[in-house]
Amino acid sequence: MPRSSASLWRFEERDYPTANAVEWQVRLQASARDVSPLFEDVRSADFVVTFPTHSEVILHWSKGSHDEPSDFQPRESVLRNGQVMALESFGGRSSDGVMPYFNLAAQGGGLIVAVGWTGDWKASFELRSGGKVRVTAGLKRARFKLKPGEQVRLPSVLVMGYPGDWLDGQNQFRRLMLKSFSPASHTPMKLLPVAASVHGVIGFNDTSEENLTTLAADIGRAKLPLDTFWLDAGWNAGGFPKAQGNPTADPVRFPHGLAPVGAAARKAGMRFLAWFEPERVMRGTWLEQEHPQWLLQPSGTPPELRYQENDGFRLVDFGNPEARKWMSDNISRLIHEADIAVYRQDFNLYPAYFWHTDEAPDRVGLREIRHITGLYDFLDELTRQHPGLILDDCASGGRRLDFEMMRRSVALWRSDSCWGVAAFPRNAHAMTHGLSLWLPLHGLGAAATDAVALRSGMGGCATFAINYREVAAVDALRKHLDRYLKVRPLFTADYYPLTPWSLDPARPLAFQFHDPSSGAGIVQFFAGPTLRGGREQLKLRGLNPGARYTVTNWDAPGPDATFAGAELMERGLPASTGPDSKALVIQYAPVVKSP
Repeated sequence: MPRSSASLWRFEERDYPTANAVEWQVRLQASARDVSPLFEDVRSADFVVTFPTHSEVILHWSKGSHDEPSDFQPRESVLRNGQVMALESFGGRSSDGVMPYFNLAAQGGGLIVAVGWTGDWKASFELRSGGKVRVTAGLKRARFKLKPGEQVRLPSVLVMGYPGDWLDGQNQFRRLMLKSFSPASHTPMKLLPVAASVHGVIGFNDTSEENLTTLAADIGRAKLPLDTFWLDAGWNAGGFPKAQGNPTADPVRFPHGLAPVGAAARKAGMRFLAWFEPERVMRGTWLEQEHPQWLLQPSGTPPELRYQENDGFRLVDFGNPEARKWMSDNISRLIHEADIAVYRQDFNLYPAYFWHTDEAPDRVGLREIRHITGLYDFLDELTRQHPGLILDDCASGGRRLDFEMMRRSVALWRSDSCWGVAAFPRNAHAMTHGLSLWLPLHGLGAAATDAVALRSGMGGCATFAINYREVAAVDALRKHLDRYLKVRPLFTADYYPLTPWSLDPARPLAFQFHDPSSGAGIVQFFAGPTLRGGREQLKLRGLNPGARYTVTNWDAPGPDATFAGAELMERGLPASTGPDSKALVIQYAPVVKSP
């Protein structure tokens, strides 16, 4: 980037000393009188870190979400001298294609680098002589001049150094994310709902005031330990997906708006979660007719995304203050009227193809910058107006998981590849295995009540889309919740994969969550059909070798077993599957000595 008296650089830094981490952000501003020089290939980071020359450097990174069973697959690349490892997002959403988190690991320690930008980014890692690695990160597309007095911010960068092996680094980073990059409105277990989804009983576009209030009352009478009533897409006038851009509830199905639904949820002892998609507008809707000047059109989409142009997709320009204020006021009113406690924001388009439409040659990237910073302002304004409001970041399932979004919201829906696809349940196991390396707050839930389905969806949060009017289903869920809720906080603790990641259901897959403060933990072991009756030795991490541990297998009758910590770490925890068992859950805790 050029340096000139015509522009002002401002560098803002925030330290996290207990995590050995630092975050920074660069802002650019043209002088009051002059146009800035041309900024190209704008970078928020360009630095060199030195590793021991005797150690190879491995870059650990992960796939992002793309509605595929392999979403969040962990990857590793050995850096080679003189070669550049370049990674970037896809289509304008930060964790679409590639997660914006990277671990440079060497013998004895490493460095984690994360990009905080909810739009398009790119990063590169180049190994040079002497163990030096050049790291760059910044905007994917940038070629602009700033007008006099105009200013912009660039993507944030977070860097954390750590000692130990690469998994030690991942857990140090998980703790940092939990403490400093999670919404401050509630404690983790209150941020993450254990929810009753209405859509196990009622389809998206079939919801109404009458059937939702009746369902809330039925769930309340069941007295299940559920804390949130989850209403997803379809309630707005015209339904989902063609009516996005009609900003009010369907007047026929909801003659009094969403207020009676929120009241029914509260009466049943649950919070109210409601879905919104404020950034997308479809052809023929109210917003397209009344405020076309706020909307951006797509262009140049690849063939597989051409439906955005053919179906009349529009993007609300959140860089437009007038559009943003209208949207904020309208949604804030609905939150207040319906007593919404969890605001769920979806985003089902690829915004990059809207931002670049009709860009001036010397203004490339500015529309994206304005949209993303406007998005942050919009979300911050909602939480300012509604203290305690929880924001859920969906974006077609897990496609906006950068740390700037995570400090504002939680990810209650990590991928659209969930329980309704042929790869289930292995896709769910694999996602927990992969995403847990980076984020402590996520989960799934279940749409069925057999043991495999329920255990496959365990995590910090869960939503259950079952038939709440079926006695057997409710009883099965009650039994599961009685055990799951006791171990749920462990999913925010340290994480260790115990087997290699695999999407092959014939291969075993296991992982461990361990709380170093209490010494307790949980192991999940998923066995494919060829492993029925098989046995694995799972070498645990993080235990005290000199302590003894009580081990409880959810499926094993009889008394709990006890093991020495050293045995569980060196020889391994025996995990055996019977003829029907494919989803083992094993708890452990240190033996408490009698006084």
